[in-house]
Amino acid sequence: MKAFYCVTLSLVLLAPAALAQDLLKPAAPSDSPDIDAGPATEMVSEPVMRATGTIEAIDRERGVVTIAHGPVPALKWPASTMEFQARREQLEGLAKGDAVQIGFQSEGDEAALVSIDKR
Repeated sequence: MKAFYCVTLSLVLLAPAALAQDLLKPAAPSDSPDIDAGPATEMVSEPVMRATGTIEAIDRERGVVTIAHGPVPALKWPASTMEFQARREQLEGLAKGDAVQIGFQSEGDEAALVSIDKR
């Protein structure tokens, strides 16, 4: 009987610690859209990178804007010209030659605009 009480007491004392460890574990990542699963501009995960640049071309049919942007130190990217996926409404009012401030997310060599504003 004494052993039963010892085991029960041990379980009562150790259970909160075991539960607390589970609470401290990071939450499983939520289902974030894949950049290849459609316009990646629907991505809402962190981080959003920032850059300034100039619009070189706009393809409204494909939902792509080509931007010559400055360096992006957080990604160790030098200044370059590249295509960004965009929603059609993001491209409204923009034209080739516009200076812009962009917020984007990147996965591999794909990038998608989160925001684009004329400077």
